[in-house]
Amino acid sequence: MSEVHYFPRYSQKENMVTNNTLLLFRRLYNHSPIKFTEFMNTLIENNDIVLNTTVKFKQQEKASSGSVPDGLIEQESIKMVIETKLYGQKQLSQITKHLDAFKNEDQQIFLWINKEPISVDYLDEINKELNNYNDNNRQNIQFVATTFKDICNSFSTVLNEYDLEMQGLIVDYESFCNESNLIDNSDSKIRVVLTSKTLEQNLKHNVYYNPADRGYQNTRYLGLYKNKAVRAIGEITCIVDAQYLPKENKVNIINEVKGKVSETQKDIIKEVTIEAKQNYSYPLEEGRRYFFVEKFHETNYMKKTKGAVQGTRYIDLTEIDGFQQDMNAFNIANLLNNKTWEV
Repeated sequence: MSEVHYFPRYSQKENMVTNNTLLLFRRLYNHSPIKFTEFMNTLIENNDIVLNTTVKFKQQEKASSGSVPDGLIEQESIKMVIETKLYGQKQLSQITKHLDAFKNEDQQIFLWINKEPISVDYLDEINKELNNYNDNNRQNIQFVATTFKDICNSFSTVLNEYDLEMQGLIVDYESFCNESNLIDNSDSKIRVVLTSKTLEQNLKHNVYYNPADRGYQNTRYLGLYKNKAVRAIGEITCIVDAQYLPKENKVNIINEVKGKVSETQKDIIKEVTIEAKQNYSYPLEEGRRYFFVEKFHETNYMKKTKGAVQGTRYIDLTEIDGFQQDMNAFNIANLLNNKTWEV
C-alpha cells in the first residue's frame, strides 16, 4: 500500500512544485506566525533584508492632523512574488514582467527559487534590470534567490523538538523535492579530472583549468586523477573564465562563474598560463575555465577496474562508507586514501 503524503507527487511541473512550496509556507504560518517570520528571515538573511510581520498595538498616538485616537493596531504591508525554476532557465524578460505585480507595498520581495544557486552573472543582470525598474516606477523591490535545499534547511532550523507535525511536514516536503530531483546534491560530489601532465602544477598553485567551452556539472569538490588513482582532493572556492593577453601582460576576466576572483588568483592565472606554454606547449591566448580550490589535499583513491579513465568522472560521496556531511576536503582525502573505486 502506498504511503499517504502531505504533498502530491503526480506531477513535476512548475505549478505543482509552486503549489507544494506555498502549501508548506502556509502550514507553517497557520502553525505559528512567529515561526513563519523567523523561517522567512532565515531564508533571506544573506540579502540584508528583514521581514517584519509584527502587529503593533499603540495607544494615544497623534495623527498628522493633530487628532489623537484612543488606540491603533498597525502592520506593514508585504508582498512577496515567487517564481520557481526547475531547470535553471534564464528568462530575464519574464522576471521583468512579473515586477508589475507589485504596487506600493512597504516591503516588496521577489523570491526566485531554483534547484541550484543562481550564477553571479545572471544575478548581476537581474539586479541591473531591477534597479532600472525601481528608479522608473518609484518602487523598492528587492530580489532574493534561494534553493529548495535552502528552504528545507531554513524550515528545519526554526522548529523545536515538540513541533512534531511540522517536522513530519518538512520531511515529506524534502522527500518530494528529492523524488522530483529538486535538491542539488553537488555538496557531496567530487568531479574527477585528468591531470596526467599538469598534476604537479595543479598541486603547486591549487588550481585546475580546462577549455572554457567544456561543459561541467556543479560540484563542491575537485579530484585530480593520474596513473589510475585520484591523487588529490580540494574544495572549489572560485570558478572563472579568463584569458591571458601576452601583449598587454594582463588577465582578461570573461566570466565569474562562482565567487569573486582575487588579484592573487589573477596572478596565478598569468603564471600557470605561461608555464603551460613553456612546459606543455598550450596556447598562450586560449580562453580557459579556472577552478580554484582552498587547498588540494593529497590522497590515493585507486581505480580498481582495468583501463584508464576516459574523460571526467563523478564520485558520489554519499555512497562511500564512513562519509559524513560535515567532513571537509582534508577529511575526505583521508577517508578515501588507499581505498579503491570502480568506474
